[in-house]
Amino acid sequence: MGRGGPGGTVVGAGLAVVMLGAIAALAFTWSRDAGPSTTVPERHPGAAELMARPRTPGVWPGPNGLSGVNGDPINDREHVERFCVERGSVCRVAHTYTDRTTYESMTRDTGWTFEEFDGFPGALVVSQGLVPEGRPQDLAGCARGEFDQLWRDFGALMVRHDRADSVVRLGWEFNGTFMPWHGADTEVWIACYRRAADGIRATNPHVLLDWTINAHGTPDGVCGGVSTNCYPGDDYVDIIGIDNYDHWPAARTKADFDRIAAAPDGLDWLFAFARERGKPFSVGEWGVVPTGDAGRENPDFVRWMHAWFAAHAADLAYEAYFSNCDAGGVQSSLFRAGEPGCRANPGTADVYRELFGD
Repeated sequence: MGRGGPGGTVVGAGLAVVMLGAIAALAFTWSRDAGPSTTVPERHPGAAELMARPRTPGVWPGPNGLSGVNGDPINDREHVERFCVERGSVCRVAHTYTDRTTYESMTRDTGWTFEEFDGFPGALVVSQGLVPEGRPQDLAGCARGEFDQLWRDFGALMVRHDRADSVVRLGWEFNGTFMPWHGADTEVWIACYRRAADGIRATNPHVLLDWTINAHGTPDGVCGGVSTNCYPGDDYVDIIGIDNYDHWPAARTKADFDRIAAAPDGLDWLFAFARERGKPFSVGEWGVVPTGDAGRENPDFVRWMHAWFAAHAADLAYEAYFSNCDAGGVQSSLFRAGEPGCRANPGTADVYRELFGD
């Protein structure tokens, strides 16, 4: 329901070139059978292969659009699939995060991140920080190469868990001061990102690196006040993305939504940046924020986002709703109403089911 549009099946030029090139490099046949076998094991397509499948302009998600969610309240396959049952259609993307207590826990020791999605047949998107929580000073050491081996270990871990061809949102939302890896020093941030990218790719050349900003504004003291000043270069980025929530500023009308999208760090603004570089686009986190300046749930925000996805389907690598009930969080959950600490967003949930369900 709610997903009709003009006919014709094409893929955006940038998306096709990047993703088909990645597919050509794939040389793995995935197997979880440790013993000898005379049969070919079941193989789930990886992120690059799924993103290269043709999309129908004006339709989202359609038969091939990559739409999904994070695991909530637990980052695992079970909770992603619960959300998908509630919305009424399969999720082709699962979004998860690494532990960021120490450098070791976020790199070589984060195998659980992949184990929790064992057998998930869609694309895995992993948000990976550049430094541990509370350690912004480590960005300089990262830039000098002090953690290169740990980044190589992370790439090897992805291969070992049959998730080499996943998306890694490396140092996401760096243009807000709330992340320990924010770009207070643009040159240091870029150098750290490049060292991490090179390290991961050294042991996992099939990874897709997603450079993702936070929407709605970059402070003067971060990336020189412009998020794209922290762009590390086309050679280090496979996907350009944005996290886009209905807050600061909230969109109360369609005119508000369009104005915010066109402004610096907005959907349209960054999409144009991605197209200039021939990169596919992603929206790795998005959702309503009743606890923010909107002050309420906003079903229309889902309508406007869905229409934007459909209009840009040919070049949209993936999108993932962000479900959250954490204290002090965005309280964007759609299907956990009634649980302690969860704010209900029933009108938004109904519209989301209508537009994203089968």
